[in-house]
Amino acid sequence: MSQRELISRLHPLHIAFSDDGSLHFCSKSIEILFPKAESIFDMFAPNSANELLDCIRDLKQNALECAEIDIFSIQTYTTWQCKLALLDEQSHWLLCMADSKKQVDAAGNDIRLGANQDTELLRQNLFYEAMLHQLPAEVAVFDKDYKFLFVNKQAIKNEELRKWLIGRSEIEYWKSKSLPLDKAYQRIEGFQNAISEKKSTAVGEIFHPGTEQEKHYIRVTHPYFIEDELQFLLTYGVDITSLKQTEAKLIQQNSELEKVNAELDQFVYSASHNLRAPLLSMKGLLSLISLEDTAFEDRNRFMVEVYKSIERLDATIHDIIEYSKNARLPIQPEEIDLLTIVHSTIDDLKFFDQSRVKISVSSDIHAPLLSDTRRIRSIIHNLISNGVKYADTTKSDCYLNISVQTNSAGCTLQFSDNGIGIAHENQERVFDMFYRGTSQRTGSGLGLYIVKEMVSKLEGAISLTSAQGIGTTVTVILPNNN
Repeated sequence: MSQRELISRLHPLHIAFSDDGSLHFCSKSIEILFPKAESIFDMFAPNSANELLDCIRDLKQNALECAEIDIFSIQTYTTWQCKLALLDEQSHWLLCMADSKKQVDAAGNDIRLGANQDTELLRQNLFYEAMLHQLPAEVAVFDKDYKFLFVNKQAIKNEELRKWLIGRSEIEYWKSKSLPLDKAYQRIEGFQNAISEKKSTAVGEIFHPGTEQEKHYIRVTHPYFIEDELQFLLTYGVDITSLKQTEAKLIQQNSELEKVNAELDQFVYSASHNLRAPLLSMKGLLSLISLEDTAFEDRNRFMVEVYKSIERLDATIHDIIEYSKNARLPIQPEEIDLLTIVHSTIDDLKFFDQSRVKISVSSDIHAPLLSDTRRIRSIIHNLISNGVKYADTTKSDCYLNISVQTNSAGCTLQFSDNGIGIAHENQERVFDMFYRGTSQRTGSGLGLYIVKEMVSKLEGAISLTSAQGIGTTVTVILPNNN
């Protein structure tokens, strides 16, 4: 009978290895557990394997041939009582795994397992470990001292690193990665809370906040007790980044929906008023004109008022159409000649209400602007017409200065006038739907609101500064879609 066969009969769980830890042979039970093992480092936790080699060095220094040593098994997560002995003159060593140091049954009683039972237990643990590796969550098991007993592939993909972690703490792991220890301390605090409360606890974790790589996790710790004695801690982390992104998107969409609903309510109310008021005015004026005793001069005066009501009605309908188009139509970028649009708008408004506003245009063009022509034209028309419409007729010299600047990044349009201005308390609301900043002029109240919405659609920015009785400056900054 060979030496190996004899050892197999005497010790069903044994390993023969060299001074450097490389495997010489092992029992069938060990082969089942570690089919690809080439050294003791493939079988035991790294710190236990190193302790085994240290023990061999001590034996050799003291000229001893055997010793007893406790070895931590990665597969069973228990500490084994083992006997180590010199096997032959070629410096081969024999490790006999005699029994597990301590295990408990479901009732918490100490039990001792024979070799066959040990093998079956190891097989069961292999099965459960395989399942844990397949879970779509980062799973780890810790002992009472918060040291790793197990970590699955989802948490640590590198097999060597997983082996290195066994018997080490979160702090050691984070230090090895040269990472800040705040997350490690946070996790340990989670362990302590779970133990003190004797129930599962969950904490949120964020990695790379504020960057494109931002990740959100829920880290759950479940303590396992038997008769108030902690056995181990099971933790798992679930990536909820996509849920967080969906939540943020839903919050944004809900906010936008609330805004749209509020604006729609206001739109229906104000639009119906703005449409109905001129119609009622025309109805009343026409009834007066139809009276036989109405003087000819009064009829002419009433007709002038009818035309004004028609103009107000037409302006409101035009603004409503512009608002609808901006919300519905996609952006169509094309090269735009801003100065041509500005000068054509000035020509269109030249005889508006016998205007005495002197309009000047300055430009600093360094690149063509690529944007949506229809929206740009509407923005410029609204802001120039406001500068003319709200001129201060008490001033002898009314002006509107227009500045146009472009470069490869975008354009800046500025409209400065010395008109009637806007009171400070009204300036925050001038971009609201149907809000009129002054009662001295008529209008739909949609002009600046439409301008703001169009600027927003073009991903630009608009600002306004004003002083009552002095004038107003509106600045529009738009990106270049090149």
